[in-house]
Amino acid sequence: MSADTVPAPDQPALFNTPLEAGLRAVVILDAFAPRAFDLKTLSLLDYYAVHAGDIDVDKDGPESLHPPVSPRRGEFFVRRRLVEDGLALMERAFLLDRLADADGFIFRTRDLASAMVDLMQSDYNARLREAAQWIADQAETEGYETFFERLSAGVDRWEHEIDGTIHMGDSV
Repeated sequence: MSADTVPAPDQPALFNTPLEAGLRAVVILDAFAPRAFDLKTLSLLDYYAVHAGDIDVDKDGPESLHPPVSPRRGEFFVRRRLVEDGLALMERAFLLDRLADADGFIFRTRDLASAMVDLMQSDYNARLREAAQWIADQAETEGYETFFERLSAGVDRWEHEIDGTIHMGDSV
């Protein structure tokens, strides 16, 4: 591991933190704007944004941001809390709005979010933006309901139950 990949002792780690998950949520919601999604759907999109190679749409999609390691099956199920904390952080930073709908809360980007996403210029963030936009484009092409059902089925194949239903996203 090189010296520039390990945080200095006086710098906080960013990997698997609410900050990282929250910024990913902003990127994802920006790609899907003006749609709004609930926590469960954003957790699903967060998983697939970093593991876009797991989506069997075509072979022309982006590569996964994270390596395909076998224990990632449970990764989706631990993401929910991290994504939830990240959404709260991004709401406090005025990048997201939390809105009540008939099924609970949904989240959407605020106007400032696109400008923030544009400032995120690292290679990782460029690849994340590409993956999020590709996923949004696939959902639009295939139809949101069909696409999200297929993504959910991909997670369901791991023989875990996911509580609730996937919220197809509302144009708010």
